[in-house]
Amino acid sequence: MDKIVVGTDGSDHATAALVWAVDEAQLHQAEVEVVLVWSLLDQYHSDHSKRFDPNYGPAAASAALASWIDEAIDPTTDVTVHQRVVNDLPARALLEAGDAADLLALGARGIGGFEGLLLGSVSERIAQLANRPVAIIRASAPVRHGEVVVGIDGSTRSLDALRWAAAEARTREAELHVLHAWRLPLMTGPSVYSAIPDMSAMEEAGRTVLDTALADPALAGLRTHGHVTSGSAAEALIGLANDAALLVVGTRGLGRVAGTLLGSVSRQLLHHAPCPVVVI
Repeated sequence: MDKIVVGTDGSDHATAALVWAVDEAQLHQAEVEVVLVWSLLDQYHSDHSKRFDPNYGPAAASAALASWIDEAIDPTTDVTVHQRVVNDLPARALLEAGDAADLLALGARGIGGFEGLLLGSVSERIAQLANRPVAIIRASAPVRHGEVVVGIDGSTRSLDALRWAAAEARTREAELHVLHAWRLPLMTGPSVYSAIPDMSAMEEAGRTVLDTALADPALAGLRTHGHVTSGSAAEALIGLANDAALLVVGTRGLGRVAGTLLGSVSRQLLHHAPCPVVVI
């Protein structure tokens, strides 16, 4: 990893993402670009005030961004931090900035759990459309401590997530937890014609998916733990991630050319996970 782009608007959750991105960059010996997207109606000031300035422009936005970076980042850090202000729509500008990065980091609103949908609309849209891994930062889990958790389903996209998570676990010298959750198929039609699912066969198939993942060469030498369970993948991953530093998941989508197919599990994790989530 060479470059991390992080979007900010001066809010607390955006500042948490900035701090996380700098710590992650330090671990990977990467650089960080901090992006503030502004418009005449979306003005940002160094003192975090909401006042309207009819003469607001790039200089004022740059001054605000520089002030926020000074507030959030330890001046002794050895990470190279670049600053960029863009007059545009937030999602579009951040997606374009992220195209030149290895990882795009964003903040999320809320405190996790199942109290409600707590992810900002811009963050969710970017997670849906990005062509790069996107980190959504809600909780301030330390980068260098804690386990890495990844969810798999046997798809090509989840294999990408598995290998990305393995690389993170290796860099962090952390344990890697790999989880596959299987569910009963949705039964339709009159019950008299519905076959009774072979539970043992489905569980065995789930175990095969997990064993195949654990045998991937990318995991060689890691301290790895496999988990297979039935039921909700999102709930199982959230439970496993309570003490984790990072939760990684793949999407069903193909980026902004082919459409927006984030997938229900990924969406639930982005809204409710108790630690930073990376969508691959």
